[in-house]
Amino acid sequence: MRPGAQAEGHPAEAARALLAWRGERYGGWQLQPNVPTVQGEVEAVLQQIMNCAREPVRAAGRLDAGVHAEAQLVTFLVHGRRTPGALYKGLNGLLPPDIACLALSSAPATFDPRGSSSGKIYRYRFLLREARCPFRDWGSWHVARPLDVDAMRAAAALLIGLHDFTSFQATGCAARHPVRRLRSLEVEDRGEEVHLVVDGEAFLRHQVRIIAGCLVEVGRGRRPPEWMGDLLAVRDRTQAARTAPAHGLTLEKVHFRPALTWEHGAPPRSRW
Repeated sequence: MRPGAQAEGHPAEAARALLAWRGERYGGWQLQPNVPTVQGEVEAVLQQIMNCAREPVRAAGRLDAGVHAEAQLVTFLVHGRRTPGALYKGLNGLLPPDIACLALSSAPATFDPRGSSSGKIYRYRFLLREARCPFRDWGSWHVARPLDVDAMRAAAALLIGLHDFTSFQATGCAARHPVRRLRSLEVEDRGEEVHLVVDGEAFLRHQVRIIAGCLVEVGRGRRPPEWMGDLLAVRDRTQAARTAPAHGLTLEKVHFRPALTWEHGAPPRSRW
């Protein structure tokens, strides 16, 4: 079979891959004109590996410009006789240094990463020390002062559950409605860092980053924890705080039912 060709009448085959990337160089996951994107890089490499026409790679969700991913699931059609092992090695050999394929397996051509997802975990990092850190600035928001973690935890607790998150929804969000369920919001004290870990079924545009911006206002003592409940009730984005910078946010995990297994590689076990 010539490279890139499917045998006539042969059912299409596919693969699913778990990707990680640093987002500061990209305009997000999704293709955009005249802007480098993660999807664009991955599609170009797959086109080279399989010697076929360029085809879309589907992901479990969009990520905005500057946002990082520790484990994003994608799927794509496989052309020619490329084994999962060859695809895994080829991706890691040709992708730029700030994108990696962590794991890869064969998959049905009908596999839908977005429709199969049952939720996601995001992590937002705040760096509290006075001086900037060149080794951590790319992945955390440097707030340069202590934060009241207990007050932040009390505020975050008010957002757990099913709510109308209009006050935490960016302008231009394409969601059909602003109601979302958050399973948990944890505020972790890491010494020089504070981490916000949000587990939810689905998210609005910039939702986690707006929550992070509001929690900084509470952590600095500018607003009481009860203010978060007031924001839910008022349903007005203009009443909330600034949107936290994108580079502090990482997609940490995508939940799937049932849990996925991998033929090559493995999900990350430790967090940077």
